[in-house]
Amino acid sequence: MPQHDLFRLIKQKEIRALIFDLDGVVTQTARVHAQAWKRMFDDYLQKRGQLEGNVYEPLRLETDYRRYIDGIPRYDGVRNFLRSRGIALPEGKVIDAPGTDTVAGLGNLKNTYFQELVREGGVDVYADTVAFLQEAREQGLHTAIISASRNCQPILAAAGLEHLFETRVDGIVSAELGLKGKPAPDVFLEAARRLQVPPRQAAVFEDALAGVEAGKAGGFALVVGVDRTNEAKELKQRGADLVLQYFPTHTSTMTNTSATKVQKQEGKSLPSARHKEQELLQGKTPAVFLDYDGCLSPIVKDPNKAILSDAMRETLQRLAAACPVAVVSGRDRANVEQLVQLENVYYAGSHGFDISGPNNMHTEPGGAKAAVPALDAAQQELDEWLKSVEGVLVERKRYAIAVHYRNVPEQQVAKVLQTVQEVLSRHPELKPGPGKKVMELKPSLDWHKGKAVHWLLEELNLNKPNIIPLYIGDDLTDEDAFAALQGQGIGILVGEHDEQTAATYRLEDVEEVQAFLESLTQHLKK
Repeated sequence: MPQHDLFRLIKQKEIRALIFDLDGVVTQTARVHAQAWKRMFDDYLQKRGQLEGNVYEPLRLETDYRRYIDGIPRYDGVRNFLRSRGIALPEGKVIDAPGTDTVAGLGNLKNTYFQELVREGGVDVYADTVAFLQEAREQGLHTAIISASRNCQPILAAAGLEHLFETRVDGIVSAELGLKGKPAPDVFLEAARRLQVPPRQAAVFEDALAGVEAGKAGGFALVVGVDRTNEAKELKQRGADLVLQYFPTHTSTMTNTSATKVQKQEGKSLPSARHKEQELLQGKTPAVFLDYDGCLSPIVKDPNKAILSDAMRETLQRLAAACPVAVVSGRDRANVEQLVQLENVYYAGSHGFDISGPNNMHTEPGGAKAAVPALDAAQQELDEWLKSVEGVLVERKRYAIAVHYRNVPEQQVAKVLQTVQEVLSRHPELKPGPGKKVMELKPSLDWHKGKAVHWLLEELNLNKPNIIPLYIGDDLTDEDAFAALQGQGIGILVGEHDEQTAATYRLEDVEEVQAFLESLTQHLKK
């Protein structure tokens, strides 16, 4: 089932509340938990084996962790795993000192190790989940977090996510209320009760097999398996109605999900868009989207010197008075607004993560805020590692980092690109964004200029038969928009690049862009 069907199902099933597991769905602490479990069990088994003259097989993360421990209460995990090694211990009490030879004592020691690891390494979050949560809240859906961990609240606080959830049912709450652990549905049912929403109007999001079983047993309207570890088949077998590898944003449903393959061809073979206004518009009103650098202003060595000419500004102003106009750029939204200085134009900065427009419109639909800590860390690393490279420019944007190597000596370009790749490998929250003599580090989210264009078309009520979108761009990042508009609008490539393009027309340079826009305005006036 396609990722975007999640939204169709939520609407179709009249779902009012979303209940999320913490580890592996919202936060990336499953790895930290696993490390703490392995350290605790391996030490214990080794010491016990030495005393008994026996050899116990250590904890195998790839099999034992998922089978006996993941997604269930801590003490149950201790008991389950020890049973797999033929060991039975007294239950003990919650107040047992960490390391006491009881189920509670070993569980408390594991918790001590986990807290140490969190303090040392912090808490990572899944940016796609956070973006989905933010949008769900904006749409009025109720949200709850559940966890078998007693550390749920401090983990949310450390990640800055407490505000996204109305209620929390964690290990502490479960102990107070005597709730059974997964695969019993108790924690999910309690979360739904606190949200005052019946299970038949709630959805459960789980990455653990036991969690999926619990959601199914609770009679919830929708059980979504979140596949972070290539277990889609197992999640389906345990009862998941839908399995996701990542969370989509609502605007994913606006994109062209047709199975039709994107058509590409050589840029130099494209026909010119000049004097083709009547052919392009086919009697319809255009909605015009343009990149900034290379389209409205020539490419220059220093991005800070890419100034919009007064003549081009006047051209844009006249066109925006006749039809919708948006500037879609990799630059920060505030920066491109300052460069263009027109109040009747829409601005989509940071590849569409940050959008503004007339009448105080401002929104950030792509969910990039969650990636800011990773961008901050990556910027520090790039500044340090590339400071000795001649001509390199590390340009920090709000939701991206652009590493320009246009002025770097040819023999050092490979070092720049290798450094960028190394930094990316250290921050899975980020992904590369290639361009002309520039490599960008962007949030690893399913969002790009094409989705920003579709978002604007939907938001501005432009998805109508009498409106045709035109996208004018010159860079590799504009290919997403060209591809997104195939079958609905027209892509116009300015200049050409080495790769094949999804555009259908071309213009030579900034001067031709201005002439084309002038002709378009005159055509609309007629």
